[in-house]
Amino acid sequence: MLESGLNPFEIIKLYSGNTTFMLMFALSLIYLWVFEKDKVKKAVLVTLSVTMLVLFVFPLFSHFFMDKMDEAGTYYRFLWLLPTSIVSGYAVFHILDRFKNRFVKTGAFAVVTICVLIGGVFMYELPAFFDSTNAYQIPQCVVDMCDDMIVCEREYEAVFPDEILQYPRQYTTYITMPYGFEMLQFGHGQNEDIHSEMVKDTLNVQMLALLCEGKHVHYIVINNNKTLDGRFEDYNYELVGVYGDYSMYKSTTMFFDSWDKFEEWKEKNGQS
Repeated sequence: MLESGLNPFEIIKLYSGNTTFMLMFALSLIYLWVFEKDKVKKAVLVTLSVTMLVLFVFPLFSHFFMDKMDEAGTYYRFLWLLPTSIVSGYAVFHILDRFKNRFVKTGAFAVVTICVLIGGVFMYELPAFFDSTNAYQIPQCVVDMCDDMIVCEREYEAVFPDEILQYPRQYTTYITMPYGFEMLQFGHGQNEDIHSEMVKDTLNVQMLALLCEGKHVHYIVINNNKTLDGRFEDYNYELVGVYGDYSMYKSTTMFFDSWDKFEEWKEKNGQS
C-alpha cells in the first residue's frame, strides 16, 4: 500500500467495473501476442499496452505520481491511455477473419456482442442521469441555479448533492466546488468533512453551515428529500429559492459583487 492509501491493483479493479471488458482486453492481448504476425501492429497494440500496465503498477512510478506530484486522486486517468476498445475490437475481427464459414463467423460475432452487452450497464437508468430538457443536456434545475448564483462574472463556491455534482462545471466555469467527482469515485478527497455531512439523511444544519462558511462557500444546495436538523437562516445562510427537488441557500456574510468593489465592501463591513 502506498503512502497515499491507494493501491494501483485496487485502482485497476475499480476501473474494470464488473471485469468483463478488462478480461476481454487481457485475452485479446494474449491472442494478438501469439497470432499477430505484423510486428508493427503487435508493438503498438500489445507491447505498448503491456508496458503501460507494468508502469502503472510499478511502485516507483506510482509513488512518483501519487505522492511526489500529488496526483493520487487522478492517477486512475493513466489507464485512459490503454487502447482497450481498439485492441479488443481488432482481436475480435482478427479472429473472425480466420473463420471461412459465414454461419460460424456470424455466430462468433453474436457471442462477442452478447458478451459486450452483458458487461455493460444501461447508463440512463443510473440516478445520476436525467432526461435532457435543454441544449446543454443537463438538468434544467442546475442551469437555473447556476444562473442565479452568478451575480457577476467571477467565481462562486457552491456545494451540491452527489446526484448532480457533475453538472455545474459542465455548464459554467464560474462555479467552483469544495469537492468534486473524485469523492464519488474513491470516497475521499478534499473537504471530506463537508461531503460527509451532505450525504447524511438528516443534515446537521449548524455543522454544515459552519464548515461551509469556513471554506468560503457562497451557496449550499440541498435535496428536499433530506431532513434538516435546524434552520440555515440561523447560521448565516438564507433561502434563495426552490428549484425542482432542490433548495438553494446563499451566504449572508460573504462578498458577491465584482472584485473591483471588494476593498470598498471590506472597509464597510470589516470583513475579508
